[in-house]
Amino acid sequence: MLDKVRLDAETADTIEHIYDTLTEGGTLQQCLDLVRGATGAMEVTLEIETRGATVRHRCISSSAAEFSGDGAQDPDARSVLLATAGARITVECGTAHDDHYRLHLTPTHDGTPFPASRQDLAQDLLRHIRRAHRLAAQIDRSNQERSVYSSALDRLAVGAIFLDVQGKVIHATRVAQDLIDSRDGLQLTRGGLAAADAADNRALQSAIRGKLSQSDAIPRQKPQTLVVSRPSGGRELGLIVHSLRCQPEAPGGFAAVVMIRDPDRSGAPERAILRNLFAMTAAEAEVACSLTSGLSLDETAQSLNISRNTARTHLRSIFSKSGISRQTELMRLMLSSAAVLGMTPLAGQEE
Repeated sequence: MLDKVRLDAETADTIEHIYDTLTEGGTLQQCLDLVRGATGAMEVTLEIETRGATVRHRCISSSAAEFSGDGAQDPDARSVLLATAGARITVECGTAHDDHYRLHLTPTHDGTPFPASRQDLAQDLLRHIRRAHRLAAQIDRSNQERSVYSSALDRLAVGAIFLDVQGKVIHATRVAQDLIDSRDGLQLTRGGLAAADAADNRALQSAIRGKLSQSDAIPRQKPQTLVVSRPSGGRELGLIVHSLRCQPEAPGGFAAVVMIRDPDRSGAPERAILRNLFAMTAAEAEVACSLTSGLSLDETAQSLNISRNTARTHLRSIFSKSGISRQTELMRLMLSSAAVLGMTPLAGQEE
């Protein structure tokens, strides 16, 4: 009885390590090492068939020390190991229309077979490997998606601050963190978001409490908007407070988000993308970006160290290529084009 309890505890530990390994960025190879240790196998091999438009096959193995490295490539050593194929355990899981996982366990090369209980253990471990592997893929997709969204908000100069059910700040995008760090209108107080001005802060806290107290049982209310003044004298920050659905018992869940727009900042078009979108030259892209940032034609010429006539010539060419005729249209076109998103998917890797 005690042996069974010990084995069950060891199996539970192995399963937990499998989930921890894959969901924290580890590899299937590391999981197979765990399986080999839990089962006492000389070699463990995992086959994965991914069924989509085409069937892709992947094979990973983990062998004992004496069969790793150069020894693993020795045909005689390998033939001795595989001579016990009749004593091998093979388990599989998956469906005909889904990813299929197959696990092979080879016992010691002296031919001693596995005990009968190893079949059930192998089946259980494979089931958890498959589940953990798929869960890790979902987490990776979610992380990549969040990174792209966050980077897109940064490129558009929009900040987002996520709060938990207690109103504590859990996560802030890059633009939002910059605003908090500047302490010019917004700041952190005891882990929560606060406005520098007392009257603005009362309005902000009221909006946050209202969104955190919303119940899933009542209809979703519209987001609340407010403005926050800035001690520096800059233009007011525009805030929108949204409630988010989260499980109260889930630690670290997002319960509300505060979206921030800083009117003194704006997304800047990516010059290389402008050149591709509108067939601009490098000089024309510089002029377009400068005008989009709010500079006049004279200021653009001065900032780029070119004459006013040269700047006007570039502007006429930009108008011709983009099919517009006024400078106000140019700003609208530039800020609504894909160029303002820049290299969004890679933005999170720039640091």
